[in-house]
Amino acid sequence: MWELFIISIVIVGILLWFKHKIPFWKGQIGENFVARKLKKLNPDRYRLLNDLLLSSQSSLDTTQVDHVVVSNYGIFCIETKSYKGWIFGNARQEYWTQVIYRNKTRFYNPLRQNYAHIKAIEMLIKSLYPNVPIMSFVVFPYADKLEISGTDSVGYVQDIVNKISSFNTQVLSDTDRDRIYKTLINANIQDKAARKLHEKDVRNLIR
Repeated sequence: MWELFIISIVIVGILLWFKHKIPFWKGQIGENFVARKLKKLNPDRYRLLNDLLLSSQSSLDTTQVDHVVVSNYGIFCIETKSYKGWIFGNARQEYWTQVIYRNKTRFYNPLRQNYAHIKAIEMLIKSLYPNVPIMSFVVFPYADKLEISGTDSVGYVQDIVNKISSFNTQVLSDTDRDRIYKTLINANIQDKAARKLHEKDVRNLIR
């Protein structure tokens, strides 16, 4: 009897652990997919960084940036959302909606989320490059349909890659581009404890 009880507890624990981890795994798969597409940009002009953990405007907080492309044409800050179904929203709305069949789920506007990422990057480079443009993009690699109004900065992976490639006015020399790239690499927080704490904070916000 007790053995069955213990086995049941273990099984429930394993199921809860999987339920807890699945959103993280889905996010990682989506980010890896987008990273592979961004990596195809001309390496002579574009430098790619993935999964940056940076200090935010408040030194007590951190912000996680999915992808940053540093190029001769500016900096591109990209947020990946691995949501399926139909996605509805407006650039000015605080929350957008995911619809899968009859189920509707609200989530925080990723453009607003990405704004915090941009400010963290600005904080690192503004003393040397106060005027370099930083563009915000949001990628939904697995969405069935996107209905986002008020912006052209949201799309599928190839849409965003094409938009990045459409910028052709040089604003940074190779030297300045690589200097920004190295600045972001050096600012990336690698400490495992800090990263786990950030992930925990994000999960608490979602709840």
